[in-house]
Amino acid sequence: MTSFRSSMTLRLRILAVALMPLILAVSVLAFYFTQRGVNEMEQALINQGQDSTKHLANAIAFDLFSGNLPPAKRFLDYERNSHNFEAAAVTDGVQWLLISGSATALPMLTGTPPEPRWRKGPMLYFSQVVKLPAQSETDPYLDLPEAGRSDLFLVVSLSRAPVELTRSQVGLAAGGAALAAIVIAMLLAWRLSGGVSRPLLTITNTVAHLADGNLTERTPETSQGEIGQLERGVNRMAGALEANRNNLTIKVRDATSELLGQKLAAEAAVLAKSRFLAAASHDLRQPLHALTLLVAALREQVPRGEAGRLAQHIEASASAMGSLLNALLDLSKLDAGVVEARPACFPIDKAFKHVASQFQPVAQARGIRLTFAASSLWGYSDPVLVERILANLVSNALRNTERGGVLVGARRVGKDWIRFEVLDTGKGIPQEFQARIFEEYFQLENPERHRDKGLGLGLAIVTRLARLLGSQVKVRSEPGLGACFSFQLARCAAAPDQPEAAAPIPAFALPLEKALVAFIDDDEDILAAMVEVFDHWNVALAAGEDAEQVRAELQALGRAPDLILCDYRLRDGRTGVEAVQLLRAAFGAGIPAALLTGDTAADTIQAIQASQLPVLHKPLKPAKLRAFLSHLLADPASALSSTNRSEP
Repeated sequence: MTSFRSSMTLRLRILAVALMPLILAVSVLAFYFTQRGVNEMEQALINQGQDSTKHLANAIAFDLFSGNLPPAKRFLDYERNSHNFEAAAVTDGVQWLLISGSATALPMLTGTPPEPRWRKGPMLYFSQVVKLPAQSETDPYLDLPEAGRSDLFLVVSLSRAPVELTRSQVGLAAGGAALAAIVIAMLLAWRLSGGVSRPLLTITNTVAHLADGNLTERTPETSQGEIGQLERGVNRMAGALEANRNNLTIKVRDATSELLGQKLAAEAAVLAKSRFLAAASHDLRQPLHALTLLVAALREQVPRGEAGRLAQHIEASASAMGSLLNALLDLSKLDAGVVEARPACFPIDKAFKHVASQFQPVAQARGIRLTFAASSLWGYSDPVLVERILANLVSNALRNTERGGVLVGARRVGKDWIRFEVLDTGKGIPQEFQARIFEEYFQLENPERHRDKGLGLGLAIVTRLARLLGSQVKVRSEPGLGACFSFQLARCAAAPDQPEAAAPIPAFALPLEKALVAFIDDDEDILAAMVEVFDHWNVALAAGEDAEQVRAELQALGRAPDLILCDYRLRDGRTGVEAVQLLRAAFGAGIPAALLTGDTAADTIQAIQASQLPVLHKPLKPAKLRAFLSHLLADPASALSSTNRSEP
């Protein structure tokens, strides 16, 4: 019963999302055509009144000025009956001299000349000066006033009843058409919503079981299109998670038995485990990368309502898995030695502001005070890596502080050094664990290995970064009294104030939509997902499982690619570097190219670094991929330097 109610609620929300724009559009169109018909009818009535008034004024002018009123009266009666006037009358502005029709339909006289046209209530009034045209010769038999006299006016009254009749008729017709369109659209949307809500609800239940630890759960693969790909992607992810969990369980059990040996054997086991997780992360990144692309495509199909919310939850789960895998990537980069420190003289206060902007919202959400002590000191080190160390230490302090606050400061030590300190009011760290907290995967209070508490790699990364900068992280703590983490850097003299140069505006050589991208990946799921994403972008894609296949497709098209995007690890021991070289040899050495990889092994990272090709790591969000490809197309050299910065 609960599942039925959830399905009905989802269908109704999808139906509402589908119908709301239609109802709005139909209402606007109905109002537009109704108003247009009314305006046209009213304008026709105005034109009729103006033309008739002018015609009548000219026709009765001679009779009026000659004093021959009966013919003028008969002519007014005839024209009034012919054109359905309510009344037609002649006035001098003070009194009515000649009236045809009902006097009650005439306006009140004010003693001043009437306006040419005005409206009052349901009546339209028109006035025209009655005058004779200028005479070219004097007629001795006519004793008329001077030609051109302008103190007589003809006033015509018209009813707006035809306008209101038009409004009701057109409004009724437009409303009926709008209602029919809405009913038809409702029936179609109701039928289509069932095909979306049922499989999405099944996928949601499957994901919920997977989140509860039941990795044997699978969703029926009964749908087509993006939802069908999502079903298959969830099942592949579940299978990969189950297989890797079993493998990890076996490997961790073996590693645990080996850790009972001496210290050197234990350190070797830790390193082996790190390498294993780096290799295993490749197998996890592949289906996760495909899932990330497919979820993004699904979000574009169902951006709102219950379906959009479910897709958002799936995307959030995939993003959380990606964050955990990226922590392994950071550690692998540091172990591979590809992270380079670029020391420079920088203001400490600027680094504090960057870290504060990142974590103040987190602290406020948890009700914890986060304070950065103002500093006028300047340090000599890599400012990016220093900010990363501070960010990891602040994140660790916030995670372990339930009440109170976190204080970050820097003080001068001697003449040439600065000591950074991050103090918290958390539970503190027992003495026997203060050395172990810097080890990989060690966590004091996460026996359940909850993903929100990370993998226990943050302080291990901090230790390696500090070592790279020639420093060392230390900790002082007692249980119940919080903790203080510190490290030291060299001082430098403050640089003279210089106006900040305006950031250059990037100039993109070509819109990405007009480019042809060559994509190579031996994973069929990722190929299918990339085709879906590029189709949504309206970007031409020549895709295949190896370089020869893509080269043949490009030759058949008779066009060189604008970009080359290739997975690093391909079949038969081949690499993406070799594939890029093959395509460049066939179509031009200057074609911008980039690598994708889910491999975090140290030797792989070093090999990619040596190739001088920009690299992106799986899983990768489509928005980031599109921005990177646009940047690579516009400025290949800049894209290379930005991705090869190799920051952890």
